[in-house]
Amino acid sequence: MNITATLFGQMITFVIFVWFIKAYLWEPLTSAMEERTSKIADGLASAELGEKRIDEANIEYSRIVDEAKVKATDVITMANQQSTTIIEDAKVISKKEAEKIISLSNQQIGQDLNIAKDALRKDISRIAIACAEKIIKAEISQEKHKSILDEALKELK
Repeated sequence: MNITATLFGQMITFVIFVWFIKAYLWEPLTSAMEERTSKIADGLASAELGEKRIDEANIEYSRIVDEAKVKATDVITMANQQSTTIIEDAKVISKKEAEKIISLSNQQIGQDLNIAKDALRKDISRIAIACAEKIIKAEISQEKHKSILDEALKELK
C-alpha cells in the first residue's frame, strides 16, 4: 500500500468527518451552548434584579418603620395632650362645682344663721317680756329689780 493513498484516504475521511460534524453536530451544539449561556446570563441578571429589589424592599421597609415610629410618637404625644386637656377641663369643672357647692353652703349657712338669729330674738323678747311682767308684778324696789335681772341673765347663759 501506498502511504500517499492512505494519507489521501485519511484526509478525505477527515474532511467528511469535519463536514458531518459541522452539518449535524456543530450547529445544534453551539446553539445549545448559546442558549445555555443566555439562560445563565438571564439567571444572573434576574438574581441581580432580585438583589436590587430586596435592597429596595429593605429601604422601603426601613422607611415605613420609621414613618410608623414617627406616627406612633405623634399619636402618643397627641393622646398625652388630650389627656392633659381632659384633666385640666375636669379640674376646672370640678373647681366650678366646688365653688358652686361652697356658695350654696354659704347661702344655706347664712339662712340658718338668720333663722337662728330670729329664734334668738324671739327668745330674748319673750324673756324680756317675762322679766318685765315679773318686775311689774313684784314690788318695785331696787333690790328686787336687781335680783330679777340677775336671774334673767342666768337664764340667758
